[in-house]
Amino acid sequence: MIALIWLKEIREVLRDKKTLWFVVLFPTVVLPALMGGAIYVGASSVKQVYESDLRFRLDAPEVWRDTIGEALEQGERLIWQRQTAPEGREAIDALINSENTEFVLVVPEDFEPSTVAVSEWQLYYNQADDVGQFERIQEALTPLFAQWRDAHRDAWQLSETQIQVLEQPVSLARVGVADDREFFGEKAGGFLPYALLLLCLMGAMLPALDLGAGEKERGTLETLLMAPVSKSTLVLAKFAVIAVCSLMVALLTMASGVIWSLVLGQMFAIDILIKAVSTIGIKDLALILVLLMPIAMFFSALLLAVSLYARTYKEGQNYVAPLNIVAVMPAMVALFPGIELTPVLAWTPLVNVTLASKELLKGTFDYWQMVPIMASNLALAGVLLAFCVIWCSREKVLFR
Repeated sequence: MIALIWLKEIREVLRDKKTLWFVVLFPTVVLPALMGGAIYVGASSVKQVYESDLRFRLDAPEVWRDTIGEALEQGERLIWQRQTAPEGREAIDALINSENTEFVLVVPEDFEPSTVAVSEWQLYYNQADDVGQFERIQEALTPLFAQWRDAHRDAWQLSETQIQVLEQPVSLARVGVADDREFFGEKAGGFLPYALLLLCLMGAMLPALDLGAGEKERGTLETLLMAPVSKSTLVLAKFAVIAVCSLMVALLTMASGVIWSLVLGQMFAIDILIKAVSTIGIKDLALILVLLMPIAMFFSALLLAVSLYARTYKEGQNYVAPLNIVAVMPAMVALFPGIELTPVLAWTPLVNVTLASKELLKGTFDYWQMVPIMASNLALAGVLLAFCVIWCSREKVLFR
């Protein structure tokens, strides 16, 4: 009987073009296109800023002004505005904020490269607009600094090796022990479960509202409640439809994400995309889907309860909107560095799934922790389904 009602409800959902569009087209076409467009626009904007001209003014002793200015002009897209630089911090800030000058270089009046002392130059710029373009300043001045360093070496009769030892007596080499999978899992492992949890919630939202509050408005829920079947059978059938839609959105999103990453990686020779996907096995992705099952069940039961409680479709939408916070706040925990899946967090609903997904991607997941993760989330879903059964047994479900 549950299968019969499930088939009836799934036909109702598939007839709704909005739900079908969201469940199939959104995760496979629209979402990748939006993300790809956003990444392209962002990368283009950063590239445009990085390659833009940097106009500068120079405040330096007259004897060294031309030398330093001409050295900077040899740099990539560095344009020297030969006007006198303003004096005082407020005047310099106002000049840079006017967007007529990108930076001001101030050299102390007592600067002399032959003295045995380190001279501190001050570079004034808007660090909020820095995407790496100001590195050109150091690159342009490097030959000049090398020339002065060679002059010191000749005056002091030091070798190049001795100069290097004086500049850096010890070289510290970093040797990472984490493999590629753990590295990529730590970086991307927080975002993936964050996105999948939201998609599970969004995938369950439309069918849940339609199968509860929507049927109230159409007058079909009353007919179903009068059918010679138990209320638990009716609730479980509706719940199964919502859970399938929720998991379908997450599954299609994950599949399209892997496919689009490989396609874009091959087309644009983005090795990091290919490498990131190749480090994650099919088994790991399957286990993430298994972890999403209790989450999809929890969201499905929660949204079904809200939909059955609401008197109208619009009222149900008003109740559902704040529930996004329920998914966002626990999912954000996985984005914080240093947080691991402890025995206590393994029993914390929603949070345990995001952290477990992150550990799975890193390859450091303890499979025994699947027990508390599944149990805690399924227990919550069971409580909410029990509420739905009790609520459907009352006349208030129709006449509240």
